Amino acid sequence: MRTPLLLLLALSISACSDTGLKLVSDYGGVYESSITGRVCDPDTNQWMTGATVYTHIVSDAGQLIGTVESITDEEGYYHLTSLRDGLVYTVYVQYGSTVLDQYDVDLSGGGDVVVPDPTCGGSVSGDVAVVTGDFDDMAAVLQAVGITSFTIIDGRDSAGLVEFLRSSANLAPYQAVYFAGGHVEEDVVYDTDGSDVAGDVPAVLASIHDYVTGGGKVVASDWSYDVIEQVWPDKVDFHGDDAVPNAAQLGVPMNVNANVVDDGLTTAVGASTMQVNFDLDAWPVVESVGDGVKVLQTGDVTWRFGMDTTNESAKPLALSFPAGDGTVVLTAWRMASNTDGKGGKVIRYLINDL
Repeated sequence: MRTPLLLLLALSISACSDTGLKLVSDYGGVYESSITGRVCDPDTNQWMTGATVYTHIVSDAGQLIGTVESITDEEGYYHLTSLRDGLVYTVYVQYGSTVLDQYDVDLSGGGDVVVPDPTCGGSVSGDVAVVTGDFDDMAAVLQAVGITSFTIIDGRDSAGLVEFLRSSANLAPYQAVYFAGGHVEEDVVYDTDGSDVAGDVPAVLASIHDYVTGGGKVVASDWSYDVIEQVWPDKVDFHGDDAVPNAAQLGVPMNVNANVVDDGLTTAVGASTMQVNFDLDAWPVVESVGDGVKVLQTGDVTWRFGMDTTNESAKPLALSFPAGDGTVVLTAWRMASNTDGKGGKVIRYLINDL
């Protein structure tokens, strides 16, 4: 597959323009179309930086006009611009001397075409459910790590959320359920005022427990920690009174120099330290963990109660534990603010390998 590229580049006798178009001569036409897409590394299942993406422009008579190429950025994106309108282009993806992929993109109607992201999420297969919230964007997080198949559950619709969570049969089709911080919790995972006359809360807690015990996976971030606290109260000791919702949400906005203390995560990240961004006004502080809980990250944190500020060392920032045949994962930090660089590698590990 390399020969056509090298041959056609050799045929392009003029210098490159700023757009990357190598013109042999002017065959007319309008050059206002573009193709944007993304490249996934087939070996690491991460977005590939430094891949060469190219396509050839031909005249109506089938003569070579030139070759346009782009180098993928740190998020795997490429942009092929100034393409001749009205053609069907074959896009080639090459890294080093290897052509990784090729596919056709129809620009017969002109315009700017965005190619759907390829799957780039490693071992995740099948559908997953995302419970949306006000304080994390889990759907964007999954897309950032290459998972494009998921079902959205509106976590701000109390009745709809209860209906979904109340039966483990509703959860069973999903490989994992992701809880984004900021979904409705009152009369869903706790009842502080005795208003849950229908018994929804115990039914929801039992359903989530049974789903995970049966082999499912629950992933919760930042403010959604109450799900884990209510379903598995003995596994994690959050700051404050565990019987009081949101009592642990005292952490102050800060960047934490975290220690990666799990061997598998260290390998995935390629480092034993990393920076974690806590960008919310408050986030849940974990004091300690119970039996069977694996701490993945630790760091020195600061929390505030009223006017008093306290610094504590080596507190868990991310953790996981088995529950029956399933798995529970928690990050005290908001995932959407930690998808780049090492943070993205952590999230892929949490999603794919735990």
